[in-house]
Amino acid sequence: MSDKLQFVADPAPASRGSNDKLKFVVHWRKAIFSTLLVVFGLATALVSVLARRTDNSGLAAAAAILSLIVAGLIVIFVVPPLARSARLELGRLELPVELTTGGGIYLILVSVVAFAAWNTGNNLLFLVFSVLVSTMFVGWMSARASLRELTVSARFPDHIFAGEAAPVIVTVRNTKRLLPSFSTMVEARGPIEGGERLAKQRRRPRFQKRALAYFVYVPHATAAEQRVEQLFPNRGHLLITGFELSTRFPFGFLRRRRRLRARNVDLIVYPKPEAIGDELHLLPMYAGRSASLRRGVGHDLFSLRDYQPQDDLRHIDWKATARARRLTVREFTSEDERRITVILDARLADETAEAKAAFERGVTLAASLAKHFIDERAEVRLIVGSERGRFGSGLEHLYDCLRRLALAAPQAEASEFFTQVAEIEEASPQAASAAGDFGILLTSSAPGSIPAHVWRNSHVIYL
Repeated sequence: MSDKLQFVADPAPASRGSNDKLKFVVHWRKAIFSTLLVVFGLATALVSVLARRTDNSGLAAAAAILSLIVAGLIVIFVVPPLARSARLELGRLELPVELTTGGGIYLILVSVVAFAAWNTGNNLLFLVFSVLVSTMFVGWMSARASLRELTVSARFPDHIFAGEAAPVIVTVRNTKRLLPSFSTMVEARGPIEGGERLAKQRRRPRFQKRALAYFVYVPHATAAEQRVEQLFPNRGHLLITGFELSTRFPFGFLRRRRRLRARNVDLIVYPKPEAIGDELHLLPMYAGRSASLRRGVGHDLFSLRDYQPQDDLRHIDWKATARARRLTVREFTSEDERRITVILDARLADETAEAKAAFERGVTLAASLAKHFIDERAEVRLIVGSERGRFGSGLEHLYDCLRRLALAAPQAEASEFFTQVAEIEEASPQAASAAGDFGILLTSSAPGSIPAHVWRNSHVIYL
């Protein structure tokens, strides 16, 4: 009932440690440079003051010019990082009020009028100042009243695919008896990191927001509903924790916010299956290599049963009919039993961007293969790393495979991967003759690192 966030994977410890060390060095370099610059500026200003007291005009002028140059350097190199840090810290506080650009200009205007009224003692300026301050107070109270007694609900689809627009129905209910609500923005909130890890953290968790819908007008004692399209670019797990309502009504000087808590909801964004290449359509399926457990039109006998009016007369077993003294027909097994094992090698040799991109390509290709063969009415089993799945078919099994792929994460390099995944050998052509299986291995490993019995007996796709 809330928001969706993009899943952010936690970097590996080695990579994270090197990045933190580099950031630490850069941070201290900037801090030392800024400190020295400020100290040098203060020293030049002090020299300028002492030179003036000793009537040394030349030294005073040179120190004053140098002090101005240092002040300019401070404005260029020191003030912007401090302003950005202050803005980030202010944003982390998540104050209920945010000053807009127009509000900042308006506040400067109010300050100028207040200073002029105090300096001149002009009653007209005091009157103008009181009107300006009253306008800000009216805007504050109007925004507060507009957001009061609002409830929000959102309905997300059961299945969401990455890169595909998902319809979301957002409903805002105004329970106030008399006052309507104006210019209301609904945003979804959720933690940047995983939900279970947030519970173990002692510091305040950071949140990320996503705009859902904008309501111009919500009448009193009624509800307004919008159907919006939300696009989620990446697969993964999304934790929904609450909503945030905001408005700039009526003047746009302040952005008033109100947060609503919601029941935590886990959303899974599936990798979007794509059309597979023509060469994969030619993969052998080993149809008819094993007796199916389904009735069909093959040649192997499945069972005998009593004759029914819609049965083909050619299937009557006359010997069984003579023995049982009633019409008996033969049922045959299906010869189109097809079983496919899709194996995704989740090992990641390094933490480079190319390796991670290859893993994501493998996830998308595994989803595409699973969908293709399930659409072809084959039984599909998905193996992700050392996590083994089961054979299945149909739409529910497809969604189960896509869910596992959505939550798949790279694993550490392990030399015993092909030993642990014993199903690969079962997917060989020799075993397929007896079990009807066929294996497709997706791996980012080098061709020479794959055991011979694997690449000889399975179709290997190098990512």
